[in-house]
Amino acid sequence: MSTGTMVGVSTGLEPYFSFTYYRSGRLGKFIEVKAAIVEEYLQANPEADPNNLPDWFISSMELAPEAHADVQCIIQRWIDSSISKTVNAPRGYTVEQVESVYERLYKGGAKGGTVYVDGSRDAQVLTLKAEDNIPDTEEVVEVTDQPKVVLVNTIQALRSTNVTIGSEVGDTCPVCRQGTVEEIGGCNTCTNCQAQLKCGL
Repeated sequence: MSTGTMVGVSTGLEPYFSFTYYRSGRLGKFIEVKAAIVEEYLQANPEADPNNLPDWFISSMELAPEAHADVQCIIQRWIDSSISKTVNAPRGYTVEQVESVYERLYKGGAKGGTVYVDGSRDAQVLTLKAEDNIPDTEEVVEVTDQPKVVLVNTIQALRSTNVTIGSEVGDTCPVCRQGTVEEIGGCNTCTNCQAQLKCGL
């Protein structure tokens, strides 16, 4: 997302971090960035209020971490390799909450995953305020009641969350998600797509 935003191309699976934010430059200065998509929308709709954009303008931190994970898992079904996608979590997210997101990614079939908790590093590349990269001294409060934005009719309950996906005998095939892994000819092989997942030969 960071590189795509910097050069003005698609951010891929990443939603915009924010429609106005600050980027830390190589010289330690903060550069204000305004998303071109909002500027284009405002030019095409002069009556629109820039401080009250339509619901479809959803930024990264407005989505629940679970929504980030679900989008990645849904797209993963059509991608052979892993996906570069960050699950953004709000400040105060606990270790247990991060663990549950990784479990969700795993059970949903993601081949990898990154969870970033806002404010968890001394310096951040992107921030909502133009300030020096100084660690917060404020007390961090655990997030217990985070408002969750759900993409209606887009993110459905993941079909694969109640099955074990893997390369061991009895697992659901991680390649096609249709077959079961069985030992065939000395290899753990999918009964549907015939992928040889693990061989003892």
